[in-house]
Amino acid sequence: MYLLFAAADLDDIFSCTPSIWISIIFSFKIASLMMNNEKLKTCLRTIENDWSTLNTDTEKTILQRRAMYGQYITMSYAAFMQLTGILLILKSAVTLLFEDTTDTTVPVIVAESKLPFRVEYGEKLSLCPVALHCYLAVFAHINITIAVDSLYITLVQHACGMFEIVGHTLELIGKSNDHNFNLKPNRMTDEDYEKALNCLRRHLRVIEFADLIETTFMNIFLVSVCLNMIGGSMIGIQVVLNLDNAKDIIEPLTIYFAQLFHLFLQFWQGQFLLTYSVVPYESICKANWYYTSGRCRKILLLIMNRTVLPCKLTAGKIITLSIESFGTVLKTSMSYFTMLRSFK
Repeated sequence: MYLLFAAADLDDIFSCTPSIWISIIFSFKIASLMMNNEKLKTCLRTIENDWSTLNTDTEKTILQRRAMYGQYITMSYAAFMQLTGILLILKSAVTLLFEDTTDTTVPVIVAESKLPFRVEYGEKLSLCPVALHCYLAVFAHINITIAVDSLYITLVQHACGMFEIVGHTLELIGKSNDHNFNLKPNRMTDEDYEKALNCLRRHLRVIEFADLIETTFMNIFLVSVCLNMIGGSMIGIQVVLNLDNAKDIIEPLTIYFAQLFHLFLQFWQGQFLLTYSVVPYESICKANWYYTSGRCRKILLLIMNRTVLPCKLTAGKIITLSIESFGTVLKTSMSYFTMLRSFK
């Protein structure tokens, strides 16, 4: 409403638009997950089943290590995002407390960016409810993105852990044999074949799990990447416009770094899945596959054939989430920034 009815000039438009993108992204995230409720339940049941099928202490240690790493990332991310929200609120609160606003109307306070958002309610309101609503909106947006992204990180790290477990088991195949091994052992006594067959089943389940993550989050990533590129460019314009005013540069810089970290986290986890999904292939290459039976080698070939195409996460089937793609997105965002700056 501020953009439609109260924005006075181009500076106002550049100042209020990023908060609109942020609201759209976070609202779409929670709405999309609510629509994919059954897929999320399937993911969580898969995690529970995977934990119950672990056979050795080594496998449990591998999966626990990945779970702890995911917890470390989510806790760090949550702390950073909450700190961002606190900084935005503190900047606004300190400005309102230490600057004389007794003779200033609420529309002027909004226009001077003394609140986290530039808002318009369509009627006259006192400052307190407007400020309270803006502060609650900050925490609402931040807690939504923490919840959604933490779930995403947890699912990806679990998939990586299962790929690592499959790779660990495959690497041990043939290690206990030597050149005098039986090339055609009885199927009931062929332990390497049973291990390879179990790895094949696990590998297929992990691939299905990774595909489920992809279908659940790909639309979220598409909206997030597109709007973050545009929003980041507009925030860059805000920073350029306020270079001569240190007080007004804090808020756009804080939002920019939060957006950048949020976007990087999505691509970084996608890179994790790309990297770990080829671990089974590398493990087979390290194993003593030449000391196994013919039927075991066929199973190993099936696994290798499937890992030729690594599992990946995409933004709407358009952009593959990886560190390389993140660099491309940043370059595109800078191009938008250059184009928008030319309008000034």
